Amino acid sequence: MINTSRRTALKVLGGGALAVGAGTQTVAAQQQSARVRAVHAVPDAPPVDVYLDGEVVIEGLEFQQVSPYLSGPPGSYQVAVTPTGAGQGQAVIDTEVTLERGNYSLAAIGELSDGSIQPLVTQSPILTGQGSQALSTVQAVHAAPDAPPVDVTAVVESEQLNQRLRSLPQQVLMGLPMRVVRFNDDGKAVLTLIDGLSFGNASEPLPVPATNYTIQVRAATPGNDGDIVASVPASLEAGVSYTAYASGYLEPPQGVVDELGNRDFGLFFATTE
Repeated sequence: MINTSRRTALKVLGGGALAVGAGTQTVAAQQQSARVRAVHAVPDAPPVDVYLDGEVVIEGLEFQQVSPYLSGPPGSYQVAVTPTGAGQGQAVIDTEVTLERGNYSLAAIGELSDGSIQPLVTQSPILTGQGSQALSTVQAVHAAPDAPPVDVTAVVESEQLNQRLRSLPQQVLMGLPMRVVRFNDDGKAVLTLIDGLSFGNASEPLPVPATNYTIQVRAATPGNDGDIVASVPASLEAGVSYTAYASGYLEPPQGVVDELGNRDFGLFFATTE
C-alpha cells in the first residue's frame, strides 16, 4: 500500500482567504473552488511555515510531507514559505499564485543552500464518470536536485490483469494510453508511465488501471530500461489521482546529513480523491 501517513494533519491557523478543505467536499463543490496544498520537497531545508496573503496557514511542514488541502474562491494569492518560526520577513519563497477552479499542489523544490529553491505548481484532475470506476491517474514530479532525467515504470502485480494484457494483440497493446507495454522475465507487464522527466518538471497525469503495482524510478534510457534507483509497492485505487515526488539526493552532502539526517533519494506520494 502507498504510505499515506505523510499526509499528516498539520495545525492550521484561522482567518486566511483559504479555509481547510478537509476532504468532505463533494466533487461538484471541488470543481467550483480552488484547492491547494503545500509539498515540502527541498532536501536541504528544515521544516517550513506557509503564509497566504500575510497569514500563516501551515506550520512545521517537514521534508517529504504534504499538507491538507486549503480551499477558497479562484483568484490570485500571495504565497510565502519560511523556515518554521522565522516569520514572513525571512521568506525563502515569496510569489503570487493564480488559482482557477480545481486541485493544485504547490511544491517547494530546489536547494536552500544555493538559492535555487523555487515553487512548482501542478494541477491534478478529479476522475468522474463511469470510466473512473476502473481507473486511477498517475503523475510524477522530479524534485531531486542532483538526479539526471528519469523514466518511471510500473510492474503490474495483478495476475488477472497480466493475463488480460498478454492476451491482447501487440498492435492493440502499443495503442494503450500507457504508451509502452512490455513483459519482464516473470511474465508481468511493465508499463512506461513517464519518459525522460528532468528536474523541476511534472508529467501530465496519465490514466492507468486501478490495481497493484511496483513503481520504479529508473535512469532515463531510450528503452526505458535503465538502472532502478527507487522502487516502491503501490496499490492504486479507482477514482484517485496520485502524484509521485522523486526527491532527496542521490549523493547527500555530508553537511546536510549531519544537520538534518537522512535525505536519500526516494519517492513519496500525494493523493487527490
